[in-house]
Amino acid sequence: MHWPAEVLARFDTARLQPVPLPDDGLRQDPATARLLAACRLGAGPATRPAWMPWAGARVEWPYGVLHVADGAVARRACLLMDGSWAMADAGSLMGRLALRARALVADLAWWRPLATTDAWDAGVAPRPAALAGFRPRRATLIVIDAHTLDEPGLRALAQLEQMAWGWPRAVRVVVAGGVSPPFARPV
Repeated sequence: MHWPAEVLARFDTARLQPVPLPDDGLRQDPATARLLAACRLGAGPATRPAWMPWAGARVEWPYGVLHVADGAVARRACLLMDGSWAMADAGSLMGRLALRARALVADLAWWRPLATTDAWDAGVAPRPAALAGFRPRRATLIVIDAHTLDEPGLRALAQLEQMAWGWPRAVRVVVAGGVSPPFARPV
């Protein structure tokens, strides 16, 4: 069977960069746990009836912008949500393939509610303006460093907010560092 490249790709690499595994090994702390909970809030159920896979998915809160003061918290959340640490812990090729297969099956099961263990696409947007026209393939966490958020980037975020109600999955944008923007919910 031949899978299309967009199904096998990690995510939209034209807009997002993966977060590298850190050297410190710290995975969880109270701030990261709060951010994970805030990201998952309203991201589901993202279901469609089993007999109507073409119907629009029901997502309670399809788009949200959050703010964290510490960028490391946002990067840890990315690694936890996208399964990078789970893949690193899997060790063997078979273990990693099993995790990848589970993520692909979860993506294809339109009738099943989004689970807290489901992998999200997650990465850093080095150029926020490049997010214009973004459409998620699965629940997505996008991290933006506050110092990169310029006027074109703000317009791209506004466009995403307008498009969100038609998406099949939720998107969370986390502005990391700096002062909390007025449109972001502090976490």
